[in-house]
Amino acid sequence: MCRVFRVPVFGICLLAFSVSAQTATAQYSSPPPVNQTRGATLGGLAGAVAGGLIGDNNGEAGAGAAIGGVIGAVTGGILGNAADKEAAYNQQRQIYAQQQQQAVVAQSSVSLNDVVSMSRSGLSENVIINQIQSRGVIAEPQVSDIIAMHQQGVSERVISAMQTAAVGRTQVARASQYTPPQQIVIPAPVIVEERIVVPYYPPQRVYYHHHHHRPAHPRGGVHIRF
Repeated sequence: MCRVFRVPVFGICLLAFSVSAQTATAQYSSPPPVNQTRGATLGGLAGAVAGGLIGDNNGEAGAGAAIGGVIGAVTGGILGNAADKEAAYNQQRQIYAQQQQQAVVAQSSVSLNDVVSMSRSGLSENVIINQIQSRGVIAEPQVSDIIAMHQQGVSERVISAMQTAAVGRTQVARASQYTPPQQIVIPAPVIVEERIVVPYYPPQRVYYHHHHHRPAHPRGGVHIRF
C-alpha cells in the first residue's frame, strides 16, 4: 500500500508567492514603483492562498498555489502600475503648474535690465519706483548688480527701492467684469396726426314727377238733340 505525503498548504502558498513575486518584478532593472510592487506582493499572496486552498480540495495544492500566485501577482501589479501612473501624472501636473506660476511672476516682476532701460529712456524716478513697488523684483540685487546699475546711470533712490522691494511679488489683476455697453434707447417721436372728419352727405336723389296728360273727355251729362 503506497502512502501519499501531502505538503502543508501554507508552505506551498509561501513558495508559490515568492516565485510569483520574483516573476512579476524580474522585468525591472531598477526597483519598480511602490504601488506596483505592493500590488504584486499582495496580489501574489492572496492568489497563492486562494489557489492553494482550491487546489488542496482536488489534491493539487502546489499547482493551485503556483497558478493563483502568478495570476494574483500579475493582476496586482497591473492595478498598482495604474495607480503609480496616476500619481506620476498628478505630480507632473503640479510641477508644471508651479513652473507656469514662476514664469508668470518672472514676466511680471521688474528686472535689472528693466530698471536700466527705464532710467535711460528718461522716465522720472517716481514712475520707476512705482513700477518696482507695485510689481516687485525678480531677484534681490547683489553688490555687483548695485555697482552695475550705478554705472548705467540708475539713481540711488531707484536702487534703494530695488533693495527694499518684494522679491517675486506680482499683483494679479482681478479680471474686470464684463460690463455690456449701456444701450441708450431713444424713443421714437410721437407723431400726432389730426384727422379732419369730413361729414358724409349722401347725394340727394332727384325725383322726376311725370304729368300724364289724359285725353279730354266730354263732360258728363245728357244731351238731347232734335
